Amino acid sequence: MYKRLLYAVLVTAVSLCALPSSLPATAAARQSAPRPAVASEEKNIVVYPNPSSGVVHISVTGFEGRKTELRVLNVIGTVVYRETITELDNRFTRTLDLSRFASGLYYVKIDADNNSVMRKLVIR
Repeated sequence: MYKRLLYAVLVTAVSLCALPSSLPATAAARQSAPRPAVASEEKNIVVYPNPSSGVVHISVTGFEGRKTELRVLNVIGTVVYRETITELDNRFTRTLDLSRFASGLYYVKIDADNNSVMRKLVIR
């Protein structure tokens, strides 16, 4: 059972050289009953505590058997931490001490094959 919804979006671009211009855009959304996820297909990372004072736990699921790269990026996309993990089991947890980094917004990213998952992390 699907319910079709139509959304209208107005995209406004502002330029310092000219007057603002608007471009209409539409997007269709489909709402359906949630499907149960199969545990082996679900790829997820959980970052906690968040916000953190610097010591953070990263729990990874769904990437078992793959060569995986764990990266922490700052807000402008510079990699501040990188680790290659060659053998993941069903649930992998890594504890990182990021307290030497400045307070702010960071991203924790996991890449494996053609799969990528990213989460926000706030360091206070």
